[in-house]
Amino acid sequence: MIPAPTSSDQPHLLRLPNWLGDFILSVPSVRHYQSWLGNQAPLVVVGPPSMRALAPILLPGIEYIPAPAFPLALHPLLRKRKVSVAVALPNSLRVALEILPVPYRAGFERGFRNSFLTEHRIRRTSPFGYVHVADQYLGLLEDLGLPKGQATLPTPPQLSKPPNAPDHPYLAVLPGAAYGPAPPNAPDHPYLAVLPGAAYGPAKRWDPASFASVVSDLQQSHSLEPILMGGSDDQKDCQAVAEALGSPITNLAGKTTTLELAEWLAHAHLVLCHDSGPMHLAAYLRKPAVAVFGSTEPAWTGPLGDSVTVVRHKVSCSPCFLRVCPLDRRCMTRLTPEEVLTACRHRLAQK
Repeated sequence: MIPAPTSSDQPHLLRLPNWLGDFILSVPSVRHYQSWLGNQAPLVVVGPPSMRALAPILLPGIEYIPAPAFPLALHPLLRKRKVSVAVALPNSLRVALEILPVPYRAGFERGFRNSFLTEHRIRRTSPFGYVHVADQYLGLLEDLGLPKGQATLPTPPQLSKPPNAPDHPYLAVLPGAAYGPAPPNAPDHPYLAVLPGAAYGPAKRWDPASFASVVSDLQQSHSLEPILMGGSDDQKDCQAVAEALGSPITNLAGKTTTLELAEWLAHAHLVLCHDSGPMHLAAYLRKPAVAVFGSTEPAWTGPLGDSVTVVRHKVSCSPCFLRVCPLDRRCMTRLTPEEVLTACRHRLAQK
């Protein structure tokens, strides 16, 4: 069981997931742990360096420590800070090695790495369906002695607009999760956020032509200009949508940092995406969004809150959780643009 806090000089530590989506799904657990500690001991979190700039927005008031490239490089800092308790949400061996100097080390049970933890628990499952990832994280804390927590996201802070963002609603198109330098210019008119890609693999991605069909209709019916956004690895996905659209379109793939992405989404009129990190970021920011699901399961990795509408075409082999479909991608190809467009129109009507 997690030892009760006894000294303000001995912080507790939570090691957070590396992926943007899972990172956001861990936010309820961070807040729950912080509330349980009260003023008895501080809470620090360790996470990927890529989340350092965004962490003050997602976790305001909590010290964020970027994980070093070499796991043992974290040891001197943990000893210096006298960290007394460490709970790891990722289930990798690397994370278990990171926290070795801490007297109490807990996490999910996973084979060989169990010997590097002082306590481990089985990841929660259910015979009646999927246990959401956010509830799995909270369940680990509960199994380690904390009271039951709720998988709800805190109210997000106000985010400033990007330097050249328009003063009216806009749409962003975001196919991926890795981001580079800031975009040089932003449009002078409303835009829409559309995410035609996903880092996990092609089985999660709807067809570019289908995205283009929805975008074209929203351009005409709601005067929203689409903006393609994503990382350098998403340039092909963005280019495919641009070619399918057949008209000039702003492409910001590889030109935004994670923080700048949050700023763009915070002021977007609508977000159209897949099951991806930006989907969870849109949910955190309470942005109206429509998310296309295919090979994955919204009951497991779906967005928290009620600002994101999930659209899927359920088939017998879904969810398969495969990166590449061995069949005909029927969960995606049978989902029509009209179904997604209907969900987008409904979201826009609620604004």
